[in-house]
Amino acid sequence: MSEEETRRAIRVLLAEDDEDHVLLLQRALRNYPRHVDVMVARDGQETLDLLAAAERDRLPDLVLLDINMPRLTGLEVLHRLKGDPELRHIPTVMLTTSAREEDRAASFAGGADDFLTKPVNFRQFAASLTELLDRYFGRPQ
Repeated sequence: MSEEETRRAIRVLLAEDDEDHVLLLQRALRNYPRHVDVMVARDGQETLDLLAAAERDRLPDLVLLDINMPRLTGLEVLHRLKGDPELRHIPTVMLTTSAREEDRAASFAGGADDFLTKPVNFRQFAASLTELLDRYFGRPQ
């Protein structure tokens, strides 16, 4: 990763319909040592609309995609995102409060790059999110 890439903010598209979860995710991302720009979509269709409207050099670096959303589910959005040659390269992490193995299996079968269960404990969740960002973008120096 170049020095310019490590200085540029990480662009994250957060697809989440639960306002409390949006606030928790934004808070956790603010604590990350590198600047993170967060764009929020409140449902599956809005997620696809935002991706379609983004200029190619302004696509998100990461999509955090809740499985249970209105209009289109996270799995439906994942299927469309990974089926689009312009978007499939974007790392996509499925988010859920569910511990159901079927959700995890369906996510990976649909092309998800990772899967994160939203724990009840904020510190645990923030640590999991930090670990995930480090894995995709490298730990800031």
